[in-house]
Amino acid sequence: MKNKILITFWIPPEVAAVLDGEAEAIFPGPAITGVYSRAELEKFLPEMDAVAVDLEVVDRETIDLGVRLKAIGRNGVGCDLVDCDYAARQGVAVINSPTAVTQPTAELAVGLMLDVARRLTFLDKKLRRDRECLSLPNYETLSTNLFGKTLGIIGYGRIGRAVGVKARGLGMKIIYAHPRPVPAEAEAGARRVSHEELLKTADFVSVHTPYLPANHHLIDEKALTLMKPGAYLINTSRGRMVDEAALVRALKTGAIRGAALDVYEREPEINQDLVELDNVVLVPHIGTWTYDAEVAMMKETLGGIRDYLAGGNPPNVFNREKLDKYGAKRG
Repeated sequence: MKNKILITFWIPPEVAAVLDGEAEAIFPGPAITGVYSRAELEKFLPEMDAVAVDLEVVDRETIDLGVRLKAIGRNGVGCDLVDCDYAARQGVAVINSPTAVTQPTAELAVGLMLDVARRLTFLDKKLRRDRECLSLPNYETLSTNLFGKTLGIIGYGRIGRAVGVKARGLGMKIIYAHPRPVPAEAEAGARRVSHEELLKTADFVSVHTPYLPANHHLIDEKALTLMKPGAYLINTSRGRMVDEAALVRALKTGAIRGAALDVYEREPEINQDLVELDNVVLVPHIGTWTYDAEVAMMKETLGGIRDYLAGGNPPNVFNREKLDKYGAKRG
């Protein structure tokens, strides 16, 4: 009998083909906007060997509904919406897509950096409002070049390194803060510094470290005070990395020049003080919001689920350490 995999959202044919007939995929359709409701999820789960989710919360109650459940797939790299520890205790693997998110998220980080530095969103709004293309007084726009500036990357993993490579192509100098030294061949010309030195030195600070309780408000009032008055903050990691109240104060007082955010402290809510500021660029958590990225993520997640259910040991088992400790549910 084939394994059954519940996918809570519609997937295109090229993604379903990853299963290669080895498992049966159950997902909403035929409309591309199809998404299973919570009631439908609860109805299907008891008969499923695996489930793949996007932004749904997978808590203890959900996991307990899956009496046959052996794997939970999370579309993306962060698994904070899944109770990974409880899943491991129940012998259930959590499988994500850490590789597929790298390039699209790095592209967005660089795009946001360009946007906020050159004030593109601000000027777009101004042009639409005034309906005239008028000369701007010298020095008033506060626009900044990227060429020759120093980019400080907090968290030099896959995404952080990809951002560094792209930024070097723009003529930037790269420094990074990371818990461990990165092999020289992976540094790509970047220089490792302390967290404090990075904040004091960088013209642009881009956050790419995973969210952990120890990292909560990593960018707080103290960190923002250490940054240069002309510096910019970019966050495409997790919203809770930044103390938004402190960031609003820093942006209002000119403690830093600007910020660009893809993630927010209390998603889906947005801090309304941020919305009112012209020196911050805001986008709605779109790090992987491209067709190519969505397809690549689902292929990586489903491929991992397929291999795991077949008895394999795919590299994208997120809770591997705890699963090894408690024992996997197989067969």
